[in-house]
Parts: sequence; structure tokens; C-alpha cells
Amino acid sequence: MTITDSIKASLLALSILATNICSAENYSESLEISGSEWRVESQCSTVAQATQCTISVNDGNTEEKVLNYPAPPASASYEAQIFLLTFGCGTACSATYAYKLGGSLGGPFPLVEATDNEREVVMSLGAKSVLFYRMFDNSDAPLHEITPKLNDANLLDVVDDSRLEDHIFRLSYRTEHGLEELQYEAPQ
Repeated sequence: MTITDSIKASLLALSILATNICSAENYSESLEISGSEWRVESQCSTVAQATQCTISVNDGNTEEKVLNYPAPPASASYEAQIFLLTFGCGTACSATYAYKLGGSLGGPFPLVEATDNEREVVMSLGAKSVLFYRMFDNSDAPLHEITPKLNDANLLDVVDDSRLEDHIFRLSYRTEHGLEELQYEAPQ
């Protein structure tokens, strides 16, 4: 490589760097949590078409960083001292993180259908099974799994309703025999 080629390459690299710096976009979003003094704040920057957001929770007195993610959360809730932050990731796709003040972070959990924040258990749906996870267990292994008999049906297509009643997760789904329900009590 000649000196001229080296200079041209260096100028090209500086030009690309300057373009990326000049095209950097910074923005922030705030998501109020209904029924709470808490809100979720996202400080985001986009450089060269890649976005990175710093997600934190804030009540006006306390602010804690939760995680970095490529987008702000789509929804948030706060109950029993636990924040649930849900991020969209496409059609029939979501990732939910659980956060407890002081730094405990759990997840991501795919397609969370219901949670028992008091017992720190989430119910997550898959194509063929219902998975239950401890919110702050660092292993990726489910706490419990139920696989209903659906023949070739996708569970996501046949779910009718889900709810939590007295620490019992209930999921009703449609089969060729009509409406069926599965239950699982969250362990303490």
C-alpha cells in the first residue's frame, strides 16, 4: 500500500466515523406505571442503525438502572415490589424481565401470560407447552412444564383465557372436545 493509498484509507475511515457520529440520534422515553408513583425511563441512542437503550425505574426519589436493551419497553407494571418490563420482539413474540429494587433481574421470559409476583413465578407460553419459571432463578430451566394434548395444534392458537386466582395459574384452551383448563399452583 502506498502512502497515498494509506492516506485515502485513513480519510475514508475518518469520514465514516464522522458520519456515524453526526448521524447518532439520542432520545428518551418515559412510561408511567398505572396505579404507582413509578415510571420507566429509557435513554436511547442510535448509532449506525443500531439502537441501545438504558432502561431505569424512577419514582422521583429513587432511580435504579435495570438493564440495557435495543428498545424501550412496550409495557410495564409494578406489584408486590416487583417490576415487570415487557419488550416486543415481533409477531407473537415478547420478552419480559422481572426486576426487584436493589438489583435483582430475572428473565427474559418469552410470551408471559400471567405472573404471581408474591411467589415470584411467571407462566410462559410455548407452541406446545406451558412453562413456569421462578422470576429470579439464574438457571434457564423451568420450574414446571405442562404439555396439554393438542394433536397438531399450536397452543398459542387455541388459548382462550388465562388468569391467576389465589396463587393458582389457570389456562383455558380449545380442543376438539371443547374448552379445557389446566391448573398449576405456584409454590412458595
